[in-house]
Amino acid sequence: MVKKVIDVSSYQGVINWVKVKASGIQGAILKVIRKDLNPDKQFENNWKGCQAASVPIIGVYNYSYATTVAKAKADAKKVLSILAGRKVKVWLDVEDTCQKGLGIKLIHIIQAYQEVIEGAGLEFGVYTGLSFYNSYIKPWAGYLTCRFWIARYRNPVIANQPIIKHTLEGWQFSGEGRVSGIAGNVDMNLWYGEIMSTPEVQQENPYEPPERLLKLKPIRMRGDDVGWTQYHLIRLGFLPPKNKKGKSNIDKIFGFDTAAAVKKAQAHYGIVVDSIVGAMTVYVLRYN
Repeated sequence: MVKKVIDVSSYQGVINWVKVKASGIQGAILKVIRKDLNPDKQFENNWKGCQAASVPIIGVYNYSYATTVAKAKADAKKVLSILAGRKVKVWLDVEDTCQKGLGIKLIHIIQAYQEVIEGAGLEFGVYTGLSFYNSYIKPWAGYLTCRFWIARYRNPVIANQPIIKHTLEGWQFSGEGRVSGIAGNVDMNLWYGEIMSTPEVQQENPYEPPERLLKLKPIRMRGDDVGWTQYHLIRLGFLPPKNKKGKSNIDKIFGFDTAAAVKKAQAHYGIVVDSIVGAMTVYVLRYN
């Protein structure tokens, strides 16, 4: 189910989160840190306000000025120190002019930040604008396996939804939202969250990951490793939970439907499209 989510910082001033909750907002993302690496001036107030009003905290974000791997790691560690053990998803906001033209170095910066955050046991994602994504991230899409939160200011209808090569977790569709309890404008988002809506993907994957190449020909391969692949294809939305006969698509047989779903996943994540489940395909299925 798509949720209506706002993201806020000190620019919104003091927020009445009880009124925000009553207005129908279903989640919030809070700015956690400033350029000077001090906490956002309203971060603690917003955190406590969300908790008191039962507004789910979808995540926190860090607007990044990092142009080196060392800076990215230092910033990530500072965010962790501000969170002080609080468990929440951390979004790295990558869009500043100083990060344009860095080439693959930008990917290394994102990966370094991700390594620190995930090393602390927290989830990680990247926020950016669609134009920035297409220009500076998409050329190396296969190197990143995290989810994305994308800004594209358009009417929130399906035809305007950003199209990217990664999993789209959230879409920021306006910077001029008006919400009770907040003075002035606020960013508005549609939030898709986890794609975990069927019984087949409610539990941890019970099958073993492949240690061999899985492919359609010359024979249809079978086994738990095929089941592992089908599980993740369903979880990520590339394979329907059930086939046309109403039976589970986790049948542990590498057939035409599974092969087609593998190709869809490979195309989506920007890796070689060949319907063969090799090391890179296993990686993107496991870590998205």
